[in-house]
Amino acid sequence: MSESREIYILYGSQTGNAESLAVDLGERLTERGIANTCMPLNGAKKLPLKDLASMLIILCATTGNGDAPENADGWWRTIKLRSAAKDLFEGVPYSVLGLGDTNYDKFCYMGKAIDKRLAELGGERVLELYCADEGTGAMEETVEAWKVAVFDAALENGGVSGDASCST
Repeated sequence: MSESREIYILYGSQTGNAESLAVDLGERLTERGIANTCMPLNGAKKLPLKDLASMLIILCATTGNGDAPENADGWWRTIKLRSAAKDLFEGVPYSVLGLGDTNYDKFCYMGKAIDKRLAELGGERVLELYCADEGTGAMEETVEAWKVAVFDAALENGGVSGDASCST
């Protein structure tokens, strides 16, 4: 295992909502001295997150009718494979925020699918899945509740003091 572990904030965003929330969370953690890296899910496709991450925080929108955003589809295709290592995320604490719209049949499908798959691959869910609904106008309420809960979880599972980096 790597000595220098940090929180990885990974996002899948089509319109920018998940990205904006991820960047904001990374900045807040940095202000508290918690090392973190913020990037699109596709940017983490080949990273050994089990060795690098003290915690995974994933924010993912659902596009179309249950599809991953463009900046998350490669990562999703990789981890959903039946041949993916069953211990790919073993012991890594994680939290998922799904963003969606109940006007679509597959509301928050990507958030739900990612949450389930991380658990199947050995991840340790530290918070229940939160699903924010843009269609009802209650999105901010859910997001704010999740931000409070995930920030507390991040403080408990945080990496060493350091800077944040965020790539888009």
